[in-house]
Amino acid sequence: MNWSSLLAIFVGGGLGSVARAMVGTGIGKLASISCSSLSGTLAGPLGVLAANVLATLALALVMFSSFNKLSSSGADSVWLPLLAVGFCGGFSTFSTFSFDTFKLIQEGNMMWAILNVIVSILSCLAVVWVVYLVWGKS
Repeated sequence: MNWSSLLAIFVGGGLGSVARAMVGTGIGKLASISCSSLSGTLAGPLGVLAANVLATLALALVMFSSFNKLSSSGADSVWLPLLAVGFCGGFSTFSTFSFDTFKLIQEGNMMWAILNVIVSILSCLAVVWVVYLVWGKS
């Protein structure tokens, strides 16, 4: 790995982390407005779910377009590390997903914890599958 790739990952990771914080904050505000009785319990997991689904969408678009177009031209030398590893890696968050699920279990919200795991995994896989069907087949 060269320095330009490392710098691209660094910049992309910072931008992805800021995007994740903004999505999490926005979802938290929406949850407290629309569902005040559950806002404390679900605001965190909903924000993480939204960030992970959006990051998965972005990664699928980057990867399927890069496999089809960028890889053959050599233009992916900086863009793939910037977008795929950096931005999408900083935007998505498995650690927070895991911790939020643990907190739900600890608070006695087993149904929400199980639902969080199922919805998170299935929705991200569904996003990749749909992007593949629409964009990835060539």
